[in-house]
Amino acid sequence: MAIVTFWSDRKKETAQTLSLIALASYMSVEHNCRILIVDMNFNDTTLERAFWTEKEEANRKAIQQFNAGRIDIGAGIDGLAKLIASGRDLGGKISDYSKVVFKGRLEAIISYKAHNVEDKNRIIMAYKELIKFANQQYDYVFVDAPKGTDKQWVNDILDISNVIVFNLTQRLSDMEEYTKLKNENPLFKKGNVLPLIGRYDRFSKYTKKNIARFMGEKKEIPAVSYNTLFFESANEGEIGAYFLKFRKSLISSTDRNAAFVDEVSKAADRLVLKVQEVAMMR
Repeated sequence: MAIVTFWSDRKKETAQTLSLIALASYMSVEHNCRILIVDMNFNDTTLERAFWTEKEEANRKAIQQFNAGRIDIGAGIDGLAKLIASGRDLGGKISDYSKVVFKGRLEAIISYKAHNVEDKNRIIMAYKELIKFANQQYDYVFVDAPKGTDKQWVNDILDISNVIVFNLTQRLSDMEEYTKLKNENPLFKKGNVLPLIGRYDRFSKYTKKNIARFMGEKKEIPAVSYNTLFFESANEGEIGAYFLKFRKSLISSTDRNAAFVDEVSKAADRLVLKVQEVAMMR
């Protein structure tokens, strides 16, 4: 059981949410583990749009079969926040409030649509307790955290995380920022930070090996590359169907999606290894 928080100090786009979605989807299908995604960003539809659309029934036949016909839509973080505020033990209730992607494998607490500051603060107060409870019930809790270090409630989640996946791009400024944080930020002294390249372009001179060398990392940096069908699926509520269709046991090596799935597979393996390494350090 591990809390894995996807985060970046950079305000620029790093494909953080999509990288999280790719790894969570792949691991829930291929590793047969139980994962809860918690989206801590407000008023962001990226996660919800990736798995669900208004045409849900028509477009999700593969997932419905995988779920034996069951797709649950819970009351989300709002309902859980009320339970936490009342002092009640969440017990096994998180699944009652989550949205199901793959029954028994992948669930999500989607971004809360906040209407005012009071509403937002009420939800913020619930995240830490929710994530700690969830860590007792799921193999992995994948947290999509707001970027930056200027929010204490985000820093609190980073502090309890088993692994922090630091999202960056192939921009030189991102590499320089990571190197600076690695040398100066106490957060990076715990040995639980795993850099991950989003929207990776394998034709760039900044390859995974070159980036690792530049940033002083001993191992090649894992990545989630740009893939047209994956990104289209993320905009059409088809991510679940994508990872069922392109399972490693089914996909042909000549398929144009094979390289992408293989790369996600390697990134997932690195994440699992990092979780194990951190567990041994504690």
